[in-house]
Order: sequence, then C-alpha cells, then structure tokens
Amino acid sequence: MPPPDETISWIGGIDAAAAPQNIAYLADLDDPALRAAIQLPPNMEDRARAMTYGEAARERFLSRRAVLRQLLAARLGCPVESVAVGTDDFGAPRLSAPLTRVPHFLSISARGAFAAFAIAERPIGIDIEILGEPEPVPQDALHADEAARLMALNEAGRHEAFLEIWTVKEAYFKALRTGLAREPNEVKTQRGPDATVYIIDRGAQVAAQATLHKFRRRVSTTIIAACVTL
Repeated sequence: MPPPDETISWIGGIDAAAAPQNIAYLADLDDPALRAAIQLPPNMEDRARAMTYGEAARERFLSRRAVLRQLLAARLGCPVESVAVGTDDFGAPRLSAPLTRVPHFLSISARGAFAAFAIAERPIGIDIEILGEPEPVPQDALHADEAARLMALNEAGRHEAFLEIWTVKEAYFKALRTGLAREPNEVKTQRGPDATVYIIDRGAQVAAQATLHKFRRRVSTTIIAACVTL
C-alpha cells in the first residue's frame, strides 16, 4: 500500500488546497459562497473545450474548470491566470501550465451541480454518486462475491451498497486511466476499517489507497464519494 502520507485529505474550501498533502474537494456549484470563484474568466483552453458541450453543460463545465484552476493556483502558490488545464490521451484533466518540479495528477467527477476534485502527486481517481430512490442493480457490474453480499440486503440497502461499490470502481478505473474499457466485474471491493476500501483486481489485492465517504448537502442530499490513489 502507499505510505500514510499518500492518503487523501478532504478540504473545506479552495484556499485549503495549499496544504502539502494530496487533497479532494466537494463543491456545490450553486452555493452562493462559490459565486465569485465560478465567475473566473475562462482562458483560451477552457473556452475551446467548452464549445464541445451543449449550452447548459457548457456553463457547468466552465464553473468546474474555474474551481479547478483556483484549487491549483492555491496548491502551487501562483496566480490563477497562469494556470492552464488540458486533457490527456484518455480525456482526464491534466495540468498544462505552469511547469512544476513534481507531477500533479488531477481527477474530476460531476453530478448536476455537485463536483468533486482531486489533486495528488500520484495517479488518482475520484467519483461521486447522489443517493436517490432505489433502482435495479446492474449485475454485470458486480464481482460474484459482491453480488452475493448485496443479495442479503433489502432494496434500499442494496441500492446504497451498489453505489458505494460503483464509486470505488469508477475512481479506480480513473486512476488507471482506462475508463470503462475494463470489465467492472473483474474487480472486487471490500470494506476495511473506517473509510478504507480494499481493491482486488483479477484475484490480486491492488497496492492502492482507496477511501469511501458520505457527505450530506442541502439538508437532504447524500453524496457518496470515493477516492483512489495508486
């Protein structure tokens, strides 16, 4: 497993991104407290990427990119105007500027107005899901052991447990930079102590730091969030 200083710290605001450890941040883009942050004028790279989205999705993208650039500026101790974010060959965000002494790996996940951001010096993936009404569980996304475990739960419990499993797998695939080119049922997740999750890929335990958290937002919204570093 990665050493303890490679764990992820969830921060409560953009300025806290200056902390030296790997960080994750959950933002409600409709929160008035973020209004100034998301109004950061987009740079040329952001405007070009935004044009690939429809109008409504374009505004959300620009809001997320504004928050990410400010997180990076706080992290790197540089003016936000000097920060540029592009995409790698797998479509994941990557730091284009400024040049840094150590690599910075980025990951983003979004569900409506909610967005999660992760910045680390190791490959990282983050994913969030909003806990809503129970839905049928896609069995082909589950390892056989996971499917058996879920069968013992009631409908609501099964739905929540599936979202927990899925967020970890999604975050893991993002960290691998494979996306869903992999078969999810080849990977098994297993809860450890506290927020820890163990990942078993094709029968072998992965040397990864994986954590699972739940956040309550807007009084009644529960967000399940997973973060994986390799």
